[in-house]
Amino acid sequence: MRVAVVGAGLAGLNAARMLSEYCKVDVYEAGEVGGLAGSYCAGRYCIEAFYHHFFRGDEYLLSLIDELGLGGKVVWRVAKVGQEFQGRIYPLNTPVEILAYPGMSLLDKVRLTAFTLKARRKRFEEYDDVGVLDGLRGDAGERLIERFFMPLLRSKFGDNFERVSYAWLLARVSLRSNRKLSGEELGYLRGGMYQLVEKLSEGLNVVRERAAVKKTSRWSVNGREYDAVIYTAPLPELGELAKTLGIAEVEYQSSICLLLGMDESFTDSLYWVNYSSAPFGATIEHTNFMPLEDYGERLMYVASYTTPDRVLEMSDEEVFRTYTRHLERYGLDAEGIRWWKVFRAKYSGPVYERGFRRKITPYRVAEGFYVAGMTSEANYPERSMNGSLLAGKKAAEQLISDLLS
Repeated sequence: MRVAVVGAGLAGLNAARMLSEYCKVDVYEAGEVGGLAGSYCAGRYCIEAFYHHFFRGDEYLLSLIDELGLGGKVVWRVAKVGQEFQGRIYPLNTPVEILAYPGMSLLDKVRLTAFTLKARRKRFEEYDDVGVLDGLRGDAGERLIERFFMPLLRSKFGDNFERVSYAWLLARVSLRSNRKLSGEELGYLRGGMYQLVEKLSEGLNVVRERAAVKKTSRWSVNGREYDAVIYTAPLPELGELAKTLGIAEVEYQSSICLLLGMDESFTDSLYWVNYSSAPFGATIEHTNFMPLEDYGERLMYVASYTTPDRVLEMSDEEVFRTYTRHLERYGLDAEGIRWWKVFRAKYSGPVYERGFRRKITPYRVAEGFYVAGMTSEANYPERSMNGSLLAGKKAAEQLISDLLS
């Protein structure tokens, strides 16, 4: 039996790894192996093109890391966060810092605590059809929306934030509210996530071509016949075949990520800062999370989300100039930037809009055609490495079950 896996992101690599024990597998990938988890190597180290971390609750990811012999590389660190307000960056980690934050009154902070406790008790699935702003108006109020939630929503969804489902926010609050007094604990693979990608891809036959999938008497990929296909690339790239197969249309958002190599730290200790009035959504200072000695220079992402039709509007040079000029207002030493790279993803994730749950793509779409990725059940209502790996596993298990039945 021959199987084609389209896409060498985490879902595709994990599916192919599992299937290779049962049949001949070809993995099609025109871009970087690893997909959104791909890395840029700068001399002595490799760093992800787009920021990555994981959580204690990512059970499948952590078990797979152990299975692949990388368990000793897992480290857990408190990742400190901050918020820009009226031209200044404020840390928001300890109770003292939160109380001192001028962007919310004491009553607002009490309401935020009450909202967090309430949100953790809600079943997020029941709010799939509720808009995030509608839900927040009832549970948190307009002031908290404006002062606290709006920067978060803009940093994650850009101009699409008003369409997002309340289920996404409730799930995120539940996931992220298990904090220590000093901040939130996040995980990382010391040395870089490329190690996970390398382990997953060991022994796989990766065909470096853009895949064109067609239905024949079986399935055809670039003119080669296969008994089955597991499709893990963005759904819009399927074209008319998606409509033919009855796959629900899902709207995606795009990402632009400027990665800076610097002499000096941008902030003293903050990993993640959200911005309410900037041409980008967040800065993520990787070397305030992982040790500086691993890299020999400071590393920071400047991230923004946009729509697929706008992802190429600015040149790399324009992105660099626009973002860094704005960051100079907050103390960035532009003269201390050693190098920079701009990374773009046209389809970086679905917009988790109202009613998204009805658009979730089943693992088996048609006889011999399977889908795994960001629109799978495992990635609802927020995408993650854990969800993508699990989606690949589920699709492979479904195919194997069909094969053996």
